[in-house]
Amino acid sequence: MKKSLLLTFLTMFIFSSLVVADPPAETGTIVFTGFIESRPYFSVAPLNDGSVDLLSETMQPGNPGVDIGTWTLRVDNPPIEATTFKVSYVFEPLRSTLDTIDDEIAFELLERPEEGDDDPVIRVSDSFVNITVGAGSALSAVTKIFAARLTDAGYSAALVAAATDTYRSDILVSLSVE
Repeated sequence: MKKSLLLTFLTMFIFSSLVVADPPAETGTIVFTGFIESRPYFSVAPLNDGSVDLLSETMQPGNPGVDIGTWTLRVDNPPIEATTFKVSYVFEPLRSTLDTIDDEIAFELLERPEEGDDDPVIRVSDSFVNITVGAGSALSAVTKIFAARLTDAGYSAALVAAATDTYRSDILVSLSVE
């Protein structure tokens, strides 16, 4: 009996020491952080693959012009603080790609929303539009269509310019963050 009592007592001692273990001497906390960047998506696309008759009625001053391109700005995760995006236009007058022709034909861009009947906004070279997006903004995407038409001076120049299909102007549409 002494043996069994000793065995029981020894078992209880071992079991109680396992259950009532000392807490760890030190603890540590790991801080997990994350972020979501506000990344805008910006694309520019042509709408007119062919060459345009510069003397057509559509291209004359005061008329709607010819749709030549579109741009889209989309901000899927708007920033907490309001951020202004600037869409800029830079272009030169139409010029022939032939060195023997030095005619210069001025034009302007007409910018309008993709949908709606809003009047177009005239954009000359080095002009821009500001779009502000913030956390409370319902704005997630803006698409604009732009058309080209001749200015009064451009139409006058086109009337006496050389007949060629080599007139060209590269239009740079760019996005920056203010």
